[in-house]
Order: sequence, then structure tokens, then C-alpha cells
Amino acid sequence: MDDKARSKPMRNILDRLLNNGPFEAIIFGDKCILDEDVKAWPACDFFISFFSKGFPLHKAIEYVKLRTPFCVNEVDLQTVLWDRRLVLEILEQINVPTPKRLTMDRDGGPDLDARVHQKLKLRGVTVLRDRPVPEFKIIDQDTIQIGDQIITKPFVEKPVSGEDHNIHIYYHSSAGGGGRRLFRKVANKSSEYDSELTLPRTDGSYIYEEFMDVDNAEDVKVYTIGDTFVHAETRKSPVVDGLVRRNTDGKEIRYVTQLTPEEKKMAAGICKVFGQRVCGFDLLRVGGKSYVIDVNGWSFVKGNNYYYNNCASILQDVFLRNAHQRKLSEVVFPKELSAENSWRLKAFVSVFRHADRTPKQKMKFSFSSAPFRELLNGGGEEVIIRQARDLKLVSAAAEQAMEEGLEDTNKLMLLKNILDKKSNLPGTKVQVKPSITKDEDGKTQKVKLKIIVKWGGEFTHAAKYQSRDLGYNLRKDLMIMNKNVLDDVKIYTSSERRVRATAELFTQRFLDIREVPKDMLLIRKEMLDDSNAAKEKTDLVKKQLYDLLQPENAQSMEQYWPKGLADPGELVQDIIVEMRSLRETMRKNFQQLDAVTIQKSWCCYESPSLFYERWEKIFGEFADGDRTEFDPSKVSELYDSLKYDALHNRPFLESIFVDRDSDTGMAPIKDLYSKAKILFDFVAPLEYGISAADRLEIGLLTSLPLIKQIVEDLEACKKSPNPCTRLYFTKESHVHTLLNIVYLSGIPVRLAKNEIPELDYLTQITFELYERNGPGTPAGSPISSSSPIPPSPSGGAPSSPQSREYSLRIGFSPGAGNPNILDLQMDSKHCLSVMPRRNLTDHLPLDAALRYYKTQVGDPRYKSVNRRIRESRMLGHKLVVANEGEEEALIQDEAPLMIVGSPVGTSGVETHFMENNINRPLS
Repeated sequence: MDDKARSKPMRNILDRLLNNGPFEAIIFGDKCILDEDVKAWPACDFFISFFSKGFPLHKAIEYVKLRTPFCVNEVDLQTVLWDRRLVLEILEQINVPTPKRLTMDRDGGPDLDARVHQKLKLRGVTVLRDRPVPEFKIIDQDTIQIGDQIITKPFVEKPVSGEDHNIHIYYHSSAGGGGRRLFRKVANKSSEYDSELTLPRTDGSYIYEEFMDVDNAEDVKVYTIGDTFVHAETRKSPVVDGLVRRNTDGKEIRYVTQLTPEEKKMAAGICKVFGQRVCGFDLLRVGGKSYVIDVNGWSFVKGNNYYYNNCASILQDVFLRNAHQRKLSEVVFPKELSAENSWRLKAFVSVFRHADRTPKQKMKFSFSSAPFRELLNGGGEEVIIRQARDLKLVSAAAEQAMEEGLEDTNKLMLLKNILDKKSNLPGTKVQVKPSITKDEDGKTQKVKLKIIVKWGGEFTHAAKYQSRDLGYNLRKDLMIMNKNVLDDVKIYTSSERRVRATAELFTQRFLDIREVPKDMLLIRKEMLDDSNAAKEKTDLVKKQLYDLLQPENAQSMEQYWPKGLADPGELVQDIIVEMRSLRETMRKNFQQLDAVTIQKSWCCYESPSLFYERWEKIFGEFADGDRTEFDPSKVSELYDSLKYDALHNRPFLESIFVDRDSDTGMAPIKDLYSKAKILFDFVAPLEYGISAADRLEIGLLTSLPLIKQIVEDLEACKKSPNPCTRLYFTKESHVHTLLNIVYLSGIPVRLAKNEIPELDYLTQITFELYERNGPGTPAGSPISSSSPIPPSPSGGAPSSPQSREYSLRIGFSPGAGNPNILDLQMDSKHCLSVMPRRNLTDHLPLDAALRYYKTQVGDPRYKSVNRRIRESRMLGHKLVVANEGEEEALIQDEAPLMIVGSPVGTSGVETHFMENNINRPLS
């Protein structure tokens, strides 16, 4: 399946194979595997196939019978791994120690294909298939009897199905009783204790194993590559406390261990008898002896170059050795079964959110006195001030207003203090927004100014690693899927500094170049920056969200609030109370501790004093009010800061928020984080629309130019003979609204919207266009857009000898996040890895998929969207005042329009905009 074939470990192995040997990789892909008849699968010489969730193993077995490729892992023998009874019995017959056990067969025994049974027999293994149902008795609270044998707690109860990971451990009553439920890892948990878990299950077939108290509370994971190479790692046993230790890649922390000669002999025997060259199994070490408890089949070592190098080298030797002993597929099979006539990636289109940034902060003021009016330079439009020397003018205006007693002194002092501290930090800016009141004759009566100071939101050092790693990994992925898509690459970015920085660092690794040419990144403000067209609607939605969270609207809230979570009112109240307590803890620790010595180094222009100031501001917004004053728009600022400090200031966070007069440790800040995340996960998506109609309207007003460009890219690539890649880098609002458009288009999806996790930094939404040539269509030949593209008959190739089929699949990655960030062990990079992409939709015919989008855009209710976007560009633009030669320095601003020269009047703005934009076609 794609998620395994395109996983990071598999990419690392295939990349080495392709670079060091005469091989071509053919990824069959989900479309081919799931939808096509086995007879239409492309021919290959060496077949890497292994079972995973959703994989039709029976089709792979049929393919091997039909085409007889060399199999790295024997496909039919993988069915043995589905039954734990068979696995343990085979291990015993090849003299591999296993724990003592009893088996309760309620299903008549394992279901084993006759061909597999014969294969095992030739390897000296005999298994009993038809089995009577033994009598099962519970003798007492600690003992069970199966047939004439008994087993006493503690014991482990395992379902016989190898795919069922719901395993129970039952403890003896003398040790407190109860039990522990083991399961597939969920976040940072792999098991949990249950005091009520005392009775064994009676609803199926189970294995009851003697519980073994392992050495050092560790399990051993063993990985083979053939019978000559073995690698082993230890991990904390899931039965200890059920908590999984993870690194910043989100991977379980493990340590390489050496195997004994006896353990290596076990590994070689397992590899041979199960016919799995690349294989993993689980080992327990108890009192100097080793026992195998499970065999997993194909398993990767993650993040280990030594393993990747050996795996690629060994497989290359195996392939080349066997290539001399067999006729190759290009000789044996017809051209119709070649890779060029199978489903291949034709276009890769993706939208990215920018990488990690510092927390965004802002303060709003309202003034009307002359010193502030002078900041408009005689104009009537919004002015943005960024340069440090110009920000001093705002500070001087505040000082003058104080001296003359023109405004509230406390507000002026606060504004001046912020500017004095923040002016030299990257990302600091002041927006001056005039509101002009006129009399009946149209004469200006009063000018009121809204002064908004913003700082933060800057690219971090972690963002550099994230951007480069993502570019490198995506390059390897596309090289395997179809390297020709890298021959035609266009990359677009918004004008924001952090977005451009993400795009540039990504591009260096993605295109494998040292420097990005100046014209490589195309800045498209009208498509990837905010147009403000949706501002009025989003402001209204935020007001509705505020009202919805008020106590009197608890009943209305029920339809939106996730089931199973604490009452939202109680949650908000808990956060307020916890923040009051944590503020006191922080203040006390700043007084009692030498804060400067807590953390050796600070990144991203931070310091203890700025940390204190940032948190005092956040505490003030939450802790100084009551439940009815809670503002949901502030949740993102709280959650942002918690995440940021968990990554970048972990030592300080773990010290300054710990009350040394109690034994609570990190519990209060962890509890605040978990509750803030619940609230953020609820609030953040709803800020882009509570009702479906609002979500679609805001989505189109924000992302219509982008979605139209994506559709244009896909249709252009369909007509072109050449594969291509189109990448778009933008901000959070665009990925939220684009995803809303996808869901509201009505296209069938695999994940419900409420299953989508937080859209974190480097979130991706991908559109993959696949193409298949008909038997008579030469690869790369152009096809006119009017050529019919008939659907593929079930189980066969295209219906016309000259036809060409197109399939679209939409995917997404929630970016570089981890829900248990405070439990991760951090390194100096402070960097979270980007999570793998998941398929949002199944493969759909391209024209059918695009019809979903076109139907929504063509809805008469949204005919005004294009007009409103144009009007917002013409009337709602920010004015950036710059001196000659400073245009390039200011291009990172969000403003879709920049005027060079000062002062600038309103007429100048209008003239410049009309000349340069009014006749530009809408993308």
C-alpha cells in the first residue's frame, strides 16, 4: 500500500537501491492494487510485498502464481503470521524457546491453505489444522483450566489473531489483582491498568501465556535481513506503566543491543522457516534465557542509516545474483504489462503552511490626538510601519501625547514600553488604521485612530530543519513515484517573510541546489496572501463563537462540542483557575530563583524577562476575568505559547512553573496544556465558519484564487505530455479554508472532518494526478483535451486502444505536531518532524472529482465572491510607506500593495492601484 511503500524507511532503502544498482522501482500504488485485476498489474522481476491493514494479500498471492517474480518475502507464507497459534507452534518445532502456554480453541483451529501447509511440511514443520474445542473452566479467582491443564495468574491472554492487539495481563490476587490492557500505541500510551479486569474473555479463541518478569523491564525488537544480518533494539516494556517514551520525530525511544550467538541462531531459523528475508520478531530476556513471543513479518528499523545501508546492499546482492538465473520480465512479458503502461504519477500539486514560528502577539490602542494623526502622512488609508527607525516615530508620538496630556497616560506608557523593547526585534510592526467621521456636508468631523502593535510570528531555527527535511523527503518520494515530475517544477509563495523563508529552504533540498535562483519562487499575493475579503464574515463568526461559549448558550453548544469531553463551561473555568495559580507560581519563582541561570541558552531573541512579559500578558487576558468574559480568540495565543515553550524553552518551563512548596511537579502545566489543546482544537476550525454555509463562503472568499489555480494546474497537466509539480506556500488561514472547500464540495472522503487533527506548521494538502496509458498509446504522446476518457472496465485495462485514463487522489499531512509535546525528549534542534501524509480520498476519475468542486463554485449563492475579492483588493489595501531603495526590504509584508515614496495621498493610492491591478485577470 502507498502508506508503506512511500514511508520514510522504505524510501531510504529504495533510494539506496536505485542510486547503487541497475534498478527501476515500480510502486504499484493503491489505485492499481485495490481497483485493478491482477492480470493488469505491471510485470516486475523482484517483488517486495508484505501485508498491512487494508492490503489484499490474496491478490498478491495470485499475482505471484501468475507472474512468478522473485519474492523478497514469500507472500503466501505471510498468512501464517495471521495466527499466533501457528507462529508459536512453528517456533517450537525449530527449537526456538517460547513461554509456557495453554490454548483455548473455540474456532476449530487455524485456517491454513493446503499449498502453505505443504511448504511448511517440506521445511520439517507439521501443524494440526482441525482441532476439537476443549473444556474451559475457571477454578478460582487466580486459576483457569483448559482441557486437563491449568494455568495460574499472572498470565497473558492473547487473541489468536495476529492482527488483534488487544492483549490482557491478569495479576494474581496476592499481588493486588486486576489487570493491564495492552493495545496498539495511542499517542504516548500502550497500556493501562484496570483494577476490575479479573475474568478472562470467553468470546473467542485465546492463548494463555505464563507472564514473564523481563530483565531490566525491557523488550527486545529484532530485525533480520536474510539469515546473515540481524539488528536488535531494546525498548521499555509496555507492561511497566503503559507510557511510551518518544523523541522529536515522534518515534519510540529505543537503544541498540547486541544479540548472543544463541539469539542470532534463532533469528536465522525464523527467517528461513517463515520465508521472510526482511523480518521482525519480539524477544524477551528472562534470567539469562531468551524467548520469542511473536513474529511480525516485514518490519523496518526506523531512522538508522546503518540498517538502511545494509538492507539495500544485501537486497542488491540477492537481486543481481538471481537476475543471472532467470529470464527478466521485459523478455518474458508483453509491453502492455510494462511500468509505462501502468498507473503512474503525472502531477503532484501541494499546498503547504509555513514552518515553525515564534508566538504572535499584539496589543490594540485607540487614539485621536494630533501626534498620532501625523503618522498618516496626510493620507486617509491604513499605514503599516516596520522599520526600527520609523517605529521610533510612533514611540515619539506617544511621548508627545503624554507630555501634552492628550490621551490616557497608562495606555501611552504601555505603548511606549512595548515599542522601546520590541522595535529591534524581527517581525515588529505598527498598523495605523484611521476611522473618519464626517458631517452632513461631507466635511471631516473626527478622526479616530486604531493603533495595533504586532510582534513575533518569526521564522525559528527549528523551522530551518523542518523545511529542509520536508524538501529532502518529498524529493525522495517523488523520485521513486516518477522522477519525471521533477523536470517541470513551479513554486509559489505568499509575500510573508516566514512563508518565503520556508519556501526557499524547502526548495534548496527539494531541487538539490545550493542557492535558489531569484526568479524561482513566484510571489503571488492575490492568491496566497489574505485579501481581507472574508474579514467581515470572519469577524461575525468570531462574535458568534464568543456568544456560543457563554453559559446561557450551553444547550446550543451541545451540537458542536465533541462528545465524551468535559463540559466546555467547566473546562474554561478550570483554565481560568489554573492560570491564576500558575501565575502566582511563576511570580514566586522569578522572585526566589536566579532566572538567568535556569536555562543556559535562549533562541529566537527570547530572554527570561521577555518570557515573563509574554506570560504576564497571557495570564492577564485569562486570569483577570471571569467565565463570562472569556474570549475564545485568545485561546490560540495561550496554546501557541505553551507549544513554543515546550519546544524551545523546556528547561525554563519545567522550572518556572513548578511549585516547590508542593509535590505536583509538572502536573499543573501539563493539565493546562491538555485543556488548552482541547479548547484550541474546538475553536480554531470554527473561526473559519460555524455553519456549513459560512465555512464555504469564508473558504471561497479566502481561497478561491488558489483552488482555481490548482484546478487549472491539474487540467493543464492532463493535456500536457509532460509530468509536473506545482507547490504553493501560504499561511494557516488558507490551509483551513482550502480543506473546508474540499469537504464541502461533497467529494467522498475517507476521514470525517472531526477526525482531522490540528493543522500544524507545514501542514500539506496534496492533489496527486495519476495517468494510465491504453495498450496502444505510446508513453508521453499528447492527447487532445477533447479525447474521450472512458472509465476502466472492472478488472481490466482501458477499453479503447487509444484511451488514456486519469485518476485524482487528495491527501493531507497535519504537519509537524505531536499531541503529547511535553512528554517528548527534546534535542538542540527543538524540531518536530512532519507527520506522514494520509489519504483524504480514494482514487476518483479526474473529471468526476473536479465536478464536485465546479458544482459548488457554480452555486448562484456564491456568484458575488469574485466581485467581493476584487473589491477587497481595490479598497481594503494596506499602505506601506518606504523610501527609495527599500522596496525589497518591505516585500515580506502582508500588504498586497506597496507605494514607494512619502508622503502619499489617497488619490495617489487609487491611481497606482487602478493602473496596475484593475485589468489583471483573476487567477
